[in-house]
Amino acid sequence: MVVFERTKPPLSELDIKRVENRLGIRLPQDLKEHYLRYNGGTPRPQFFPKDGDAYEVKKFLPMNIEDPVGTTFEDSYVMMVEQTPDFPRGCIPFADDPSGDMFLYSVRPESFGNIMFISHEDYEDEDRYVVFLAPTLRDFIDSLTEEPEAL
Repeated sequence: MVVFERTKPPLSELDIKRVENRLGIRLPQDLKEHYLRYNGGTPRPQFFPKDGDAYEVKKFLPMNIEDPVGTTFEDSYVMMVEQTPDFPRGCIPFADDPSGDMFLYSVRPESFGNIMFISHEDYEDEDRYVVFLAPTLRDFIDSLTEEPEAL
């Protein structure tokens, strides 16, 4: 079972509505439900294994807070979605890894709900820049594990 450590103050439906209004988006229901339970935080265990790799989740990005040290959900959305021309359209960044790469929630009609990962190191390699990880947020979280020994 995954637990979230170092979460920020709990959110209300009104808090999430304010974030949506500020960003001009509507968050998918399962993402809202997750944030109503856990406002950011570090999952334990924190590794997502796929095809011989282990994607480490440093933290889920907190919402509706002032955080001069870390990155918030809103900051990441503005920086990546609104200010980075090559960022995959139709994706919402919600978590990051230790090197600052992002885990994404797809809101594209053809892949709605899919969880993906972008690697800045593979920016020029279309097949590796965006990696599909899981079909849903629940599948993603439920698949987190301790660091695989084989890596």
